Amino acid sequence: MKAFVKHGKEPGQAAIMDVPRPEPGPGEVLVKVAGAGICGSDLHAFNSDPGYEFVTPPVILGHELAGVVVETGPGVDPEMVGRHVTAMAIQGCLKCSTCLAGDSNLCLDRQVIGLHFDGAMAAFSVVKAEQILPLPDKLDLRLATLVEPVSVALHALRRTVIRPGDKVVVSGPGPIGLFCAGLAKLHGAKVLLLGMNSDATVRLPAAQRLGVETAIVEGESPEELVRSTFGGVADLFIEASGAVPALKSGFSLVRRGGTILIVALYNREMTWFPSPAVRDELSLLLSYASTMRDYQQAISLMADQAMDFSALAQQFPLENAEDAFQEALAGQLLKPVLVV
Repeated sequence: MKAFVKHGKEPGQAAIMDVPRPEPGPGEVLVKVAGAGICGSDLHAFNSDPGYEFVTPPVILGHELAGVVVETGPGVDPEMVGRHVTAMAIQGCLKCSTCLAGDSNLCLDRQVIGLHFDGAMAAFSVVKAEQILPLPDKLDLRLATLVEPVSVALHALRRTVIRPGDKVVVSGPGPIGLFCAGLAKLHGAKVLLLGMNSDATVRLPAAQRLGVETAIVEGESPEELVRSTFGGVADLFIEASGAVPALKSGFSLVRRGGTILIVALYNREMTWFPSPAVRDELSLLLSYASTMRDYQQAISLMADQAMDFSALAQQFPLENAEDAFQEALAGQLLKPVLVV
């Protein structure tokens, strides 16, 4: 079968290759992949960025997947064949106290499909049966590749409380930032999404189609942009860009007693003088990945068409995976989906 394989440790060493079709083992199912999303983690792995040294080639990339079960391994109910499914991207052991408490994203033995072991950028993918979730037939399978990033945004917003009328600033109009902005708006919040000049062609217009107000912060004062939009400071600042300067700016954009919520990952350290934030009694919250509960909520929201999720995805044939990666790295795409 065809698969997009990270075949070397150097940046960009990944390509479409012919590999053997996998066979499901005990407790596993074979999924015929309909689509696999390209995530920031995939881009980091593709580039061999710091923090991704654990990725050991050769490995098939891809952890945002949707497809149909076509075969079951020993110990798995054969009635699962034919079901539409997605899979947990970050897979906990499901046995430790952390997993049993519902926090599998924090499991000490967690692994990521498509990074620690072969993933979904292929015609077929083997997944542990205990890590899959059913999808309603009415949910388009290629669109269902967005379940994982939607679940990440939902998990982040569960870390705080958003009330109708709250003023929310989101930094970074990538997929997670866009979903955070759109979901905050569904909560009744007033939302401002901040981006850069490079976001003006694709990402900010996508946010505007969701009814989210946007602004380009490059060359402007973030404080003035927020003040002109809200008539004052925000209640909540969500940092989804992964840019240290953006995170630093957030502390001056919220009211006393306000909240900073970080859902991005960063590639460098930040120096920070915390005393002003202490005096303002700000709340600092951090959010990582998502849990099965978040996946289930994401599936429900998408099946009910709570947002126009289709406006956020751009489809590429699997054979054009390298082109999709290069365009994504150049910031020309919002949520590329490789379709089989």
